[in-house]
Amino acid sequence: MKGKILVVEDEPIVALDLQQEVEQLGLSVVGQAESADEALIAAEENRPDLALMDVRIVGSMDGIQTARLLREAYGIPVIFLTSYSDESTIRRAARELPFGYLTKPFQRRELKAALEVGLHRGRTEAQRNLEQEAITATVSGMREGVLLISAAAEVRFMNAAAEDLTGWAVEDAKGKALKEILCLDENCQCLPRAGQDDVPTEEFGVTMERNGGGRMLVDVSVSPLSNHGGERTGWVVTLRDAAERLRTQAVEEALEEGHSFHTAPIPMLQLDASGCIVRVNRTLLDETGVPAESLVGRTLTGLSMDPDPRIARDLMQKLLHGGAQATVVRPRSMN
Repeated sequence: MKGKILVVEDEPIVALDLQQEVEQLGLSVVGQAESADEALIAAEENRPDLALMDVRIVGSMDGIQTARLLREAYGIPVIFLTSYSDESTIRRAARELPFGYLTKPFQRRELKAALEVGLHRGRTEAQRNLEQEAITATVSGMREGVLLISAAAEVRFMNAAAEDLTGWAVEDAKGKALKEILCLDENCQCLPRAGQDDVPTEEFGVTMERNGGGRMLVDVSVSPLSNHGGERTGWVVTLRDAAERLRTQAVEEALEEGHSFHTAPIPMLQLDASGCIVRVNRTLLDETGVPAESLVGRTLTGLSMDPDPRIARDLMQKLLHGGAQATVVRPRSMN
């Protein structure tokens, strides 16, 4: 058994005896304190794994209050030691979630068992807290909005991205009904509801009213959460700004269309809504021998009057008799 122990006991003889007992069990006593102030200083300097805390110590705060400070400030668990086993003392001590409670006088085997259990629980909880912090940091840093929803369809957690998307602060959203936080188009069918099947659902391009005003399009996905017994415990709702997806799709489609346009085997050019040429493909350039800068930005009327016969005669003949194709570029909708 290994670990660093802080002894908080205001009777020097008892404290020394307790230190010897602990060290004989193979543990290290990294500090002794008689009061809350001394205990906090020792905790700051030595960062013990566990504190053995007498309930009655000198100073303005007793051991129970000191245990709370150690847990809140340093995450140090406590085993209480006391000569008092009255109900009110035990009840007060229990509220501080101790890892053990030994009534004086106690046997070495009782102390050993309490220390083994306390140290094991302390390491387990410390590891769990680290994992939870890592998960929280990961979720908080995600670009997608994440909301954790209870089985009663109430908000339990929102990450920073969800706050930005919805316009709600997590402190204000906690405990509120999800439908109050996510004001989505009435046709949206994916939000959690009673009797919903335990399968993930997703909808794209849903209109959402933001808290404080304004609308935006979002993609919504919902995944159910269940315990080991298969009982539903809640849902995870993920929000994404649909505009980003639509922009990406538009770029991908434009790139794909651009590749097809440039590699088409027939001469092609594209016009904007005002009739000006915006691009020409390689086949047209190869067949006419006309450079692209002589064509882009001009109208067909202007081409027909060009002094270069390759443009006014050959190119226009191709367009008029089907040897080349002219298309109009239409604005791409983002809805």
